[in-house]
Amino acid sequence: MAKRLIGIDIDRDQVRIAVVSEEKGVYTLSALERAGFATAQELAAAIREALQGEARYGDRMAAALPAGEAFVRWLQFPFSDGKKIEAALPFELSAQLPVPVEDSVLSFQKPVASGEKFQVAAAAVRQEVVREFLLPFDQAAIPLNFLDVAPFAFAGGLRESCPDGILLLLRAAEVTVARLAEGRVADYLLLPAAPKDEAGLVRRLQREIALLQRKAGLSELPVLLAGAGATPGLAESLRQADIQAELPRLPFGGESLEAEFIPAAALALRAGIPEKEHEFNLRSGPFAMKSEWASLKRGLVTAAGLLLLTSAALTASAWLNYNHKAGRAEALQQEMVRIYRQTFPGARAIVDVPLQMRSGITELEKRGRLIGAGVQGTALGVLREVSATLPEDVTLDVRDLTYGPDSVRLEGYTTSFDAINRMARSLEKSPLFKEAQISDAKMSLDGSRVDFRMNLTFSEEQQAR
Repeated sequence: MAKRLIGIDIDRDQVRIAVVSEEKGVYTLSALERAGFATAQELAAAIREALQGEARYGDRMAAALPAGEAFVRWLQFPFSDGKKIEAALPFELSAQLPVPVEDSVLSFQKPVASGEKFQVAAAAVRQEVVREFLLPFDQAAIPLNFLDVAPFAFAGGLRESCPDGILLLLRAAEVTVARLAEGRVADYLLLPAAPKDEAGLVRRLQREIALLQRKAGLSELPVLLAGAGATPGLAESLRQADIQAELPRLPFGGESLEAEFIPAAALALRAGIPEKEHEFNLRSGPFAMKSEWASLKRGLVTAAGLLLLTSAALTASAWLNYNHKAGRAEALQQEMVRIYRQTFPGARAIVDVPLQMRSGITELEKRGRLIGAGVQGTALGVLREVSATLPEDVTLDVRDLTYGPDSVRLEGYTTSFDAINRMARSLEKSPLFKEAQISDAKMSLDGSRVDFRMNLTFSEEQQAR
């Protein structure tokens, strides 16, 4: 389905409206309207007449504030991230604006690489100016999506037809002379009070065009005319002054437009620029679009009511289900606390019963291993295994047996060093032990016995049980 792009060019007491249909990148000019107005109601009526009624879902509308209402500055940043630029913008502009930055609406265009930094065109407009401009649209529920600034808004719409050159916008409110580079405004001059005689206006335009070209180190840039003041007579006078000014060609299948409707058509094309391209848009902060569905809210009242009732029913059902499960969970929690207190009567604070239960069992297992209650058997059982494994002709007196979870330390005395070695070899053959290591052995002073210390390491199978 074709999408409608609407450009609304408000020039003092005149409004010009262009409606463009866009489908798969093909633009078709659907309507051009011109109307005078004296009140906000008359302006809204003229827009509705051009739209043939209410706005449709998917419409995109754009308008532009006069250049004289905006303070535009070109800033340099060492980064191009939009969020970082948005955060730094108030600090950078605060020292460059003649009005308080907190009383202004700020916007910026897509950063452009400039050496190792990025150049950003930033605009600030007083909040009261934005509020007054948007009042007729908000009162009449006309969803104006984009509020840009002249001449930047018109340059955006003419980007494909005029990427580089001089754009002369001659409107009743003001005259601007802008130098375009790669489809963006690189520099511009504002003539708020243009000379009334045509010859004086030509001389002024000739001087401003030369100034912009000289500042950029360029010459003989193409010159384009747009706006109600761009009459055929003025175009001829400019040509006589060696300024070959022409009307821009718009992508409407070769269809030519009168100069007065070119700004409105450019605004319609500006409305079709994706938001990721980051043109100026003062519809932000307190002036952001509330919802694209605002114009369709009457038809959604019934659906919203049904949705509300359904949500209430689902919420009540979920609450009852939760309440039942919460009661069962509480009963289980109390039962766990009771069992824990019976098992560990010395416990004081109870915070997480399962975690404390696991911790208590682990501690008991450690104590059991230390006192011989583990799967390896008791210390007495280990001593019995030692006695059963030793050769029958070896005499052994055990003085100390230290039992641990992984090993046993055996201290005592026997008749000779050879007896100790035979004991170690015999114990290593036992399935209970992995290794028998003699850590100390020495002969007594009278030579009647040999004192020794031996470490017996449990087998891996025994440790894993």
